Amino acid sequence: MIDLDGYVRYGRIEAALNAIREEKDGIIRAELLAELLKRVETSEDYFEVRDELVNSRFFADDRKTRAILLSIIGEALIATGDEEEGFKFLKEAVSTARRIAILTWRAEALVGVGLNLIRAGLYEDAYDLFNQAFEALTASRADEPDVAIKLISKAAGSLVMGTEYVEDGEWAAAYLELAVVMYESIGLELPARSARARAELIQAAADGNLGLMRRLLADNRVDDAVLMARYMPGQFRGLAMMEISFWLYANDHPEIGKGLFEDAYSLITWAERNGYAIDEDSIFSLAVDFVKIGEPELASRLANFIRDDKLLSKLLYRIAREYYREGDEFLAANVARAIPDETIKNMALHELGGEVHVGYGQGLSIIRGGEKR
Repeated sequence: MIDLDGYVRYGRIEAALNAIREEKDGIIRAELLAELLKRVETSEDYFEVRDELVNSRFFADDRKTRAILLSIIGEALIATGDEEEGFKFLKEAVSTARRIAILTWRAEALVGVGLNLIRAGLYEDAYDLFNQAFEALTASRADEPDVAIKLISKAAGSLVMGTEYVEDGEWAAAYLELAVVMYESIGLELPARSARARAELIQAAADGNLGLMRRLLADNRVDDAVLMARYMPGQFRGLAMMEISFWLYANDHPEIGKGLFEDAYSLITWAERNGYAIDEDSIFSLAVDFVKIGEPELASRLANFIRDDKLLSKLLYRIAREYYREGDEFLAANVARAIPDETIKNMALHELGGEVHVGYGQGLSIIRGGEKR
């Protein structure tokens, strides 16, 4: 395996190109050039690698290889900002694949081009190509049943793999459902069930089904929960990621949970600033859970998203008690002072030992990283 990152890090682009030229397989060579193009840091290196990649199309031995090479070039150009040229190459790739007379070869070319269309974000066009490939392979089963069945299985696997590049939940589910049809058409029930289950999770995520994701976490199915969080709509994704962050903290993985908490916090902030309604009840429940596992500071930060005075008062009361339990009477008192509900505030101050222990005036911001309440 060629260490492209290492070559780029030390500015050895010519050495990287020489190493890539040693690769005998034309498609693999083009894929390596495409990845190098996405990594180079200077315009001089970019154009040198770009020229090498674009010229790779002239070394195709047949239309199938040429179609796939053209799609690799097109996707790489789009990924590096040259969309106009990239689309031209992709259009030529599709046209070339469709002109292949032999059905099995045509199907292989359509699948290869389709994968690069997925990477380029052209989800609908890619879906159409996979459908056309399936139709071609179904038609070829009469003459080459063994070959066709093998290629249908391979095409379905490519669809499943292709969802890793898909950010849109509806399309990811659609690809997986098409893979299910392909698998079932050749009697492969086990991979069909797996693809269907994955499609159902992604579709539930696209519908914003946080309840299902929470049940998955309760059953310790964290990988499935992470999959759902990835495909949640923007206004729900932050809360979904925060649920996973809590699971990580609660299951002794705070080093991972910390980074995810920050990402989730940023996403919830984004949702709030863009006018989405924040589920304050869910935020409250999560914050209370953080308090229960001894993370009152994280709970304090979540308090920034609670506008309802009653909920905020209940949360700050719990946070104050936790700080007091941990021995931080100063911070406990200041949290209690920030409670907006006077009845709950007085109860908290009484439990913390009364006014005599407060020591500082009102007005300190106790919600770290947020505004004074």
